[in-house]
Amino acid sequence: MTMTLRRFFFLACLFFTAHAAFADFLTSEKYGYTIDFPEGFTVLDGEEDGSSALLEHQFVKANVMLKVWDTDTYKDAKAALTGTFSKLGAEGTIETLRWRNQTCALSQFTMQNAAVQGVQSGWAAAYPLPLKKSILVLLVYSEQKSAWHVEQFILSTLDSVMIDRGSFRECGLITQAAFNSSEKKALTVEIAGKRIKSHIGAEDAQASQFVIDREFAVFKLYVNSKYWKEAWQRFYRQIARDTFGRTKKLAFDISEALQAEARVKDKENPDAAIAQMLLTWTQGFPYARQSASPDKADFANIPSVLLGEPSDCDSRSLLLAVLLKHMNIDACFFISSAYSHAIAGAALLGKAGQTISADGTEYLVGETTAAKGTTLGMMDAAMQDRSKWIPVILP
Repeated sequence: MTMTLRRFFFLACLFFTAHAAFADFLTSEKYGYTIDFPEGFTVLDGEEDGSSALLEHQFVKANVMLKVWDTDTYKDAKAALTGTFSKLGAEGTIETLRWRNQTCALSQFTMQNAAVQGVQSGWAAAYPLPLKKSILVLLVYSEQKSAWHVEQFILSTLDSVMIDRGSFRECGLITQAAFNSSEKKALTVEIAGKRIKSHIGAEDAQASQFVIDREFAVFKLYVNSKYWKEAWQRFYRQIARDTFGRTKKLAFDISEALQAEARVKDKENPDAAIAQMLLTWTQGFPYARQSASPDKADFANIPSVLLGEPSDCDSRSLLLAVLLKHMNIDACFFISSAYSHAIAGAALLGKAGQTISADGTEYLVGETTAAKGTTLGMMDAAMQDRSKWIPVILP
């Protein structure tokens, strides 16, 4: 099951078949949350209404307990996590923090009870759900002796929870807990001859690198598994989600600065003119690979790229796709292990050129590392086998 089609599975459907492995997003329509779980979890048990679940990973030593409490039972996230710990025989110091305008709870914990063998260790979080008067509690854990080996996997799982539409384009709870400064850093970019002033967060580069390093550690667990393509797509999805929030202001400022010129360049399709200006801009970035080591991600964090650090094709393609999506232009990007390359894609009706189809949409390709002047729709003749391109679809 690939991410070419973004399937949303309702919890109620999953629980009719115990031991069913799933991929893609896990969504509860009733409670209004979505979780972009790492690939390979199996549903062992759960309620048909999606209020609880027990999951086990097929080859990573990690388990998940999920429970939704109503606010008549527990008044807030800390109380819900405290109550859950009490019922499970778990212990841990619980802290509260603000995320998505909600007061959430977070804890590292240990647990031993009749339902599990030996001492378990992991992390847990409680997320108030705006759609319903309820609180989602998620525990991700492993045997204590091996928990530190999969801690990045555990944190990634907790960070992949989305509780409202806006959280599809913001960093997760764990990243917010680690980097919560509100300080800003001035940023100026030059696109199509215009100097555009904006800003990013003062900690954005460090926070983005934190996400990249964590998600690469998760991806490495899948390199030799049947889920390697899905895991690779999820790696980029997690980075893109984090990048959306950090580039919101920049995208607005760029759009404001270029809209008038875009209408002059292409009265019938100003979106195409915007996309081409942004593509030409990314083609002018300084180029460098980030790492040749299999132990480090070869991906430049986007805030550092915006501040002038060198970048490669995947960083640029992701940045271009995110900025276009901010501007309500349907975009994605494509990765290829066969070609060791990444390209951007933009859905621009009426524009001719090379396209790749993803999720039922034709995307005009954009080569971000080609020479300036290479336009949308131009594609290296040696890289035109569509079967060798893997789409990364963005929210």
